[in-house]
Amino acid sequence: MKKHFLFIFFVIMLLCTSTVFAQNNKRINGYVVDTSKTAINDANVMLILGKDTLRTTTDSEGYFSFSKIKAEEFSLKITTVGYQEFIKSYSFGQKKQLEISTIELKLAKNMLKEIVVKAKLNPIRIMQDTIEYNAAAYQVLDGDNVADLLKQFPGLEVDKDYNVKTMGKEMVKLRVNGKDFFTNDVKDFISKLPAAIVAKIQVIDDFGDEANFTGIKIGEPKKMLNIVTKPGMDNGRFGSAGISAGTNDQLGSNANLNLWKGTKQSSGNLNYNTSNNGAGTAQNARIGISHSNKIGKNASYGLNYNYGRNNGAFTNEQAIETLNPLGTFYNETLSNGANQNNNHNLNTNFNYNDNKNIFLSGSVGASYRDSENKSMSLNKQSGVIRQDLKNVNQSSNKTPNLNVNVNLSKKLKNKKNGLSGNFGFSTSSTNADQNISTNTLYYNKVTQVLEKDSLLNRNLVTQSNNQNFNLGIGFSLGLKKLKDSLARQSLNFNYSISVGKSSSSISTFVFDNLNHQPNYVDSLSTNTNSLFINQSLGVSYNYSNKKMRYNFGFNARPSLLTSNYINLHQKIKNNNLNYSPNINLSRTIELGKTISVNYSGSNNSPSAYQLQPIRNTQNLQNIVIGNPNLKPSFSHNISSNYNYVNTKTGISAQTGLNFSTTQNEIVTNVLLVPDTLNSLKQETRFENTNGNYNARGNYMINIPIKKNRYSVSYSGNLGLSNRAIFVNNNKRFNRGINLSQYLRASIISKKITTDANVSYSFSSNNNMLNQGSIADVLGQINGTTVYKTHNYATAVNSSLRLKNLNINTNINYSLTTTTGDANNRFKNIQSLDLSLMLNTTIKKTYHFTLNTSKRFNKGYALANTNPLLISASLNKAFFKDRSLSLNIDANDLLNQGNNLARYVSGNSIIDSRTNQVTRVITFGLSYNISKFGGKNIRVDRD
Repeated sequence: MKKHFLFIFFVIMLLCTSTVFAQNNKRINGYVVDTSKTAINDANVMLILGKDTLRTTTDSEGYFSFSKIKAEEFSLKITTVGYQEFIKSYSFGQKKQLEISTIELKLAKNMLKEIVVKAKLNPIRIMQDTIEYNAAAYQVLDGDNVADLLKQFPGLEVDKDYNVKTMGKEMVKLRVNGKDFFTNDVKDFISKLPAAIVAKIQVIDDFGDEANFTGIKIGEPKKMLNIVTKPGMDNGRFGSAGISAGTNDQLGSNANLNLWKGTKQSSGNLNYNTSNNGAGTAQNARIGISHSNKIGKNASYGLNYNYGRNNGAFTNEQAIETLNPLGTFYNETLSNGANQNNNHNLNTNFNYNDNKNIFLSGSVGASYRDSENKSMSLNKQSGVIRQDLKNVNQSSNKTPNLNVNVNLSKKLKNKKNGLSGNFGFSTSSTNADQNISTNTLYYNKVTQVLEKDSLLNRNLVTQSNNQNFNLGIGFSLGLKKLKDSLARQSLNFNYSISVGKSSSSISTFVFDNLNHQPNYVDSLSTNTNSLFINQSLGVSYNYSNKKMRYNFGFNARPSLLTSNYINLHQKIKNNNLNYSPNINLSRTIELGKTISVNYSGSNNSPSAYQLQPIRNTQNLQNIVIGNPNLKPSFSHNISSNYNYVNTKTGISAQTGLNFSTTQNEIVTNVLLVPDTLNSLKQETRFENTNGNYNARGNYMINIPIKKNRYSVSYSGNLGLSNRAIFVNNNKRFNRGINLSQYLRASIISKKITTDANVSYSFSSNNNMLNQGSIADVLGQINGTTVYKTHNYATAVNSSLRLKNLNINTNINYSLTTTTGDANNRFKNIQSLDLSLMLNTTIKKTYHFTLNTSKRFNKGYALANTNPLLISASLNKAFFKDRSLSLNIDANDLLNQGNNLARYVSGNSIIDSRTNQVTRVITFGLSYNISKFGGKNIRVDRD
């Protein structure tokens, strides 16, 4: 009995000890990010328990954890270089495991002295949805702006207008330190902000602020650029004021000022310029103001207004070759005229986010535009039909718009569950008055002698109104926690409805040529009301942890389109049901390796222009008639990306694949029909069709050598496309292949940066009928041409970047071969480009730039030369801070520019040339303000 008693006592004590141990074995999990919500790795985390302290660091994804904690209360202290210290006390309460919400570290406001760290710098860091570039690993010269820095980053492209692309996608939004920055327009500010204030640049797959709050990321993300500034550089004043004059009757002035203190931002700008653009006088004026600030701790607001006025003369000449089963049309068009427009835009926004329970955002936008256009054109048509068309067009338009949007997300009492909703409303109207005078000249088909002409004067009065209403609601049901304490999973339900109502009235009056009295024409007039209803019902499963995030779901999208053609006493209804999966996947395979896959689908309703079954006679050689039986189209879009960086060697790679196809895509059907004067004219209608797709792949690999002093990168893309059109009711496809290759080598050091580039591109477009060879169908028709077009392009670029000297050399060669019959005037298009650019700074106050390029052209339908273009600029800075500068710019010194371009549209090849702006010399004086963190930081180029 005594032995049994001892055994029972021992078991009871063991159970009690286990219970006490389990109660004291508590766990903490946390996540550390910066103000842009990007994870911070290697941050020092200290858990303070009275006199005891436990230490750890955050992992590559910003996560940390502590276990076997006995105390009920504790404090966390987090420190890392460049950020403010974080200290906060916590209590377990009744919990055994504490999940600490996102800990956000703010940038350090002041650094008492510079600290030189000689550790190895990793130029690139890859995380879920983010690629981060370390500015300290790249060469930043005195006077560089952010755009100069971006041009050094592998995977990014910056053009002369400061548009930024990454892996073929446009960068559509700018933020600084994770916050809205003035207008959020990328190209407005990367030329104005100095590179010297930048610590990091982040390229982010942005699903929107609401998605960041809920953690549910669905759909195709947009590319966002986030600039992380150095400590203390999140405030400043920057802007400029200047005047200019030039040899092309140019006079101009500008002034802009931006005041930035964290979330408090105010700006104003004023610009005016007048010049002779080669066609006549062009005038541009713009004024804009904006202000944004914080309200309390969690709210912010923004307001901006812009006004723009543009007046300008224009000239344009085109040579168009159009393939048709009856033969080939050749059109040579010369047009000139002037236009004027005024634009007013007012936008306000409000945001509230407590990072715990509620996210609220709203915006109101209003705009008004009025425009006037006067033009004259002469079109000479030959080939199958010879006709001349003289057209005089005068029009005016007034278009007001208003839109309202509200988004709300709230975490419910059970923090795992969430409710979200959105509301949107927009309304717009158009009032247009157009007078058209057309003189058509008809020629004998055999003798080509002028037989007759016709004169038609008409007035089109258009009134249209559009209203759209959007409503959506979503519910997220948090599921039971998995074994991974940092993982989250939820089941999501959503419903949305979009209702669009439009009315359009077009009244056509034809003037009698004798007494000039207007007569109303029923057959050319219409009165239409349309109603669009698009709905979406979806369910999805969402899972996320520190290494993976995925969302799988299913969506059903019914649509209803009702059109009432009042003057025709005709009503048409179209119902359609589309369904598709919803897929989003992002995974960190291991440190420095991420992969993502996204799929989305959407309904697109036809426009009133495509629906209304009346004859649009603005161009008498191409009458446009809508199709009231059109169905809404449905687009499928798939994209995937793979990113890699080796943290030891710095070798990085990026790849991307995109595929899109559209069901019931709306395309044109071009017909040749007889007219009332026993001739032929084109008539364009619209059809639904399938078979269109676009596929594109991008890839890039960058190899840094010796701590990024040297680097070699190789990139390229491959694209396949299939576009359907109808010609005389025959379906035909334009199938294209595009291939580009790019090789770059660079040397970066304190005093020298050298870039050498070689690029090659190939493009092919083949037109063919849906069934059988186009040669079999058209080969027996006199004058018919069958095309196979091949484009070849090669470019060799090299650049030398010294402390005070930049040299860029570019050699480009392109060859376009179009195979057809002996009468084909669009044979081989060839061009060879050689260019040289030199930038140098002399004695710190002189900056000289030289650009030269030589182009050899052959095969264009329009007359062209082989221009040698030489441009140069000289800048002299004054004062100690070099804030005042005198500029002399000379463009096209030899006056050989020709502004020639070619593009393919459907079954037409178009060569086009616009205003002939060539030799221009301008003089300018400007005063620049560029002060950040209390320091003057010079920006040479803007």
